[in-house]
Amino acid sequence: MYTPASDGTAPAQTPYIARGGDPLSLPPLQGEQQADVAIVGGGIAGCSAALHAAELGARVVLMEGQSIGWGASSRNAGHLPASTKHEPDEILRRYGPNYGQRILDASENGPRLVMELAQKHGIDCDVALPGIINAAHSPAALETLRRRAEYWQARGRPLEILDRSRLAEMTGSELYLGGVLDRRGGCINPLAYVRGLARAALKAGAALHENTRATGLRPEGRRWRVTTASGASVVADRVFLCTNAYTDDLWPGLRRTVIPVRTVQFLTKPLSDNLRRSILPYGNPMIDTRRVLISLRMNPDGRLHFGAGPRMRAGSVPAWSEMRGWLGTLFPQIGDVEPETSWGGWMAFNKVDSWQMHELAPGVHAALGCNGRGVALATIYGRDLARLAAGTPATELTLPFTPLDPVRFHAFSGLGAAGIVRWYRFRDGIEMRRLQAANARARAAAS
Repeated sequence: MYTPASDGTAPAQTPYIARGGDPLSLPPLQGEQQADVAIVGGGIAGCSAALHAAELGARVVLMEGQSIGWGASSRNAGHLPASTKHEPDEILRRYGPNYGQRILDASENGPRLVMELAQKHGIDCDVALPGIINAAHSPAALETLRRRAEYWQARGRPLEILDRSRLAEMTGSELYLGGVLDRRGGCINPLAYVRGLARAALKAGAALHENTRATGLRPEGRRWRVTTASGASVVADRVFLCTNAYTDDLWPGLRRTVIPVRTVQFLTKPLSDNLRRSILPYGNPMIDTRRVLISLRMNPDGRLHFGAGPRMRAGSVPAWSEMRGWLGTLFPQIGDVEPETSWGGWMAFNKVDSWQMHELAPGVHAALGCNGRGVALATIYGRDLARLAAGTPATELTLPFTPLDPVRFHAFSGLGAAGIVRWYRFRDGIEMRRLQAANARARAAAS
């Protein structure tokens, strides 16, 4: 089974590189270092924790096994949704009124926090909040979107219910039944963002080290020693593990709480001016409501960036002919569009389909399980870890600390995830065929 460990060491060749800023080229950790906070993982969560902890006065040492942002932080779709994956009522039922409301607030405020950090630290990461479009592929999904929009509208939030014609105007696709525009969300260059967080952390006094793989973690009195593959080590009061889908066996059992799922993204060659005026003409990123959803955004240079969903096998980038056919269904006007590039990366899913924070031992904590909501929430939960190190009581953080809940038969979880994805695609296919048939009947009746 293909796993995150199967990936090479080279960074993914994504469209973010062109405007991602220079690589940091940080030196590996050497010798024995002392710190208040040691952080394992140089993605968004780890760099956010490093920045905020350093700003609060902590001595910080961060260790990244590859380069800053090497994993999902530089390979994702770059969307900034302002909502949870689950409906607000479910979040409140699951977590109770205190934590539930904090989680809803964190999700809502996440995109704005990202923009504020970019402005504060001068991070040039193309962050914009024009609003995210969610398009419904079935009547049941449309009703769910309507209820969600009405929930937030009743609380004064800027969500707009889109009828079919308005959705077609905003997306260039007449495929969907309707949708919702959530004006709180947006998009970003995630590679530029995570590198910017890292540079801000360095400026605040944190020490960051690339090509430094943590291989051991053991207590030394009331402190902890993190050892690395080269023999260097850090002795710290607190250790934060921010490794998400790339979590290994550094802490017993932690890897078995997440299921790495590989997703694939595509970028087209620049579209013509006419196509750019008809496809996502207002710059809104878009997702749909399928179980294996699609994501779309138009890059400033006119290249269409879209997610092709989970692909669990090695080298399992779908053929371009398959993707071109899919794009033709969504945008009949697009014609014989050509591909520019494709890439893959790993997301961390878990049993609760939501971020989790764990106190693994006194002084050792983990935040992981992005479940497709990574950029903004990783920023928030990294900040929460920093607040914890500065003395904020755990009861005042966004998420409660929960015990590890390993996935049963984790060694076969990749096979299970692949099976679930196939089942979801099958169910999505049935609903999409119904949608297309209904659209064809409507066109015939109108002609």
